Amino acid sequence: MFDFGMFELIMIVVVGLVVLGPKELLEMVKNLVSLINKAKTMASNISQQLETELNPIDTSKKTD
Repeated sequence: MFDFGMFELIMIVVVGLVVLGPKELLEMVKNLVSLINKAKTMASNISQQLETELNPIDTSKKTD
């Protein structure tokens, strides 16, 4: 998704420590991880729902 190298990640952490401090940075990371997990869950649910809606109905089970 993003093309971050190790140097960029280290710089982001260092700047975050300087600007926010260790407690606030840790809390921000926890919130970010929670947000990412919720987004993944929502995307998975949407994908499953679309798959269910777009699959053709199984005609072999129909009885006339």
